Amino acid sequence: MKIRRLVVKDFATIRESDIEFGAGLNVLYGPNDLGKSTLADAIRLALLLPHTSSHIEDYVPWAGGQNPRVELTFETEAQRIWRVRKEFRKGGASSLEESKNGVDFDEVERARKVDGKLRDLLRWGIPEPGGSGGSKGLPTSFL
Repeated sequence: MKIRRLVVKDFATIRESDIEFGAGLNVLYGPNDLGKSTLADAIRLALLLPHTSSHIEDYVPWAGGQNPRVELTFETEAQRIWRVRKEFRKGGASSLEESKNGVDFDEVERARKVDGKLRDLLRWGIPEPGGSGGSKGLPTSFL
């Protein structure tokens, strides 16, 4: 998987961030309390956490008001580009879109089905969260 772009809005201390990742190794650096770990958490939550999970409460904007939002664009193979969008908390939403060129996207899944499709795409051996007897919150591992 190659991450291409990360857009974060109203996520903990981050009001808005839009990062385009380049080819090869990308490094986020800067002084403490700048939000580097929060951006890494945003990636993890976009891929692993259902948009309705209460685990998101730690990332509700400290200034209050808005629901945390994350948009992550990634590539699984040549001309297989995906964009997952999640607005967390009750009343939020999630969608998964696919593109061959990284510009024109078509919706593939919505709502609860997004998380199952992500697990299939990324071949993670963890069960889909929620439901009767299902796991809650973030998985402890996705390897």
